Amino acid sequence: MIVPVYIHYRELENMCYYDEDEESVVCDDYDYDHEYTVDMVEFDRADLEDIIDEYFDDIIDIILGDKRLTNALLKKLRSRKIDVTTIDQKSQSVKKSKK
Repeated sequence: MIVPVYIHYRELENMCYYDEDEESVVCDDYDYDHEYTVDMVEFDRADLEDIIDEYFDDIIDIILGDKRLTNALLKKLRSRKIDVTTIDQKSQSVKKSKK
């Protein structure tokens, strides 16, 4: 996954300098740490599909294990005119088997 990163110019000024012998800019600190919150991260559709492919079972377990998330999923499916009666029955049986 390619992640574009924006680095403030002041950070570049602090870790880079112009080398007169090489006649180029040299940056010493490649281990610069950057902290990002969930709100700052954006995924494109291909990234999301890769994440879902890799973590599909975990995602389903989380959704079915939380009644609020299960209800939100069922509501979203109903709004798209998808028959959720079989899904709702399966989620209830999964919840019962976990107890």
